[in-house]
Amino acid sequence: MEITPRPFGEVLAEGMTLLVRVWRRLLAPAFWCFTLLGAVTIVTLVSSGANDFLQQLITDPSSVEAMDDEQLFDELVRLGGAAMVAGLLQLLATGFLNLTAHRIVVFEMAGEAMSTRDAVSWAARRFFVLFLAALLASIAILVGLLLLVIPGIWLAGSFTMLSPVVALEGLGPVASLRRSMELVRGRWWPTVGFLLFVGLLGSAAAQLVQLIALPALATGGVGIGAGLAFVFLMVVQGMVIAAIAVMSTRWYVDLRARKEPLLSLT
Repeated sequence: MEITPRPFGEVLAEGMTLLVRVWRRLLAPAFWCFTLLGAVTIVTLVSSGANDFLQQLITDPSSVEAMDDEQLFDELVRLGGAAMVAGLLQLLATGFLNLTAHRIVVFEMAGEAMSTRDAVSWAARRFFVLFLAALLASIAILVGLLLLVIPGIWLAGSFTMLSPVVALEGLGPVASLRRSMELVRGRWWPTVGFLLFVGLLGSAAAQLVQLIALPALATGGVGIGAGLAFVFLMVVQGMVIAAIAVMSTRWYVDLRARKEPLLSLT
């Protein structure tokens, strides 16, 4: 099957069609990745004591106002530490789920249904490469932002295809960064616009889930019901992220088709 470049709207529509076709295969990895993330987040909040402070902050803010500066600082440090751990784990879970989604989607486009197990196995093999590549990208973007701001923004857009490249082209960390930049070159604005269009809504939904989940856990304590509700909301967040990965994969394929004759994806 020959794959040719498509207009913005057609890529978006095809991405939605792909999502309908593959969402069941993405459900299991989203469930396990984000159930684990939710469970570890709960453990982190409880073990650090941050959950008690968060519950107090929501249910009895006047008692927080009555704390002295030293006590408040200690509580904020615990809460900030727990949030950093949860944020890092979320990035790792997101990266793994993205790798899985990229493989499933691209094989679906090629007419070869890849099983969830095979996609997860591949994601596990490529995960460390993505971790190193993302770390290098983050350092480069941060340096660019600190220097003149604009270079950092440009690099952030240029590295948006990093995850699909790692998942689908078998390159190392540095080569994946270069390949992402090569694919995006000449299509920086359409790429950023497309990903913002599908990502802002998805990210807003994911963050809304998290904002609902954390207060729900805090106000409900750490009982079974509140814990299950929190984990469920985290899984919903995982499916939102998987949906964004599907759309990103379809855009990656369109970029490749503009750079090279694309007769096969696998």
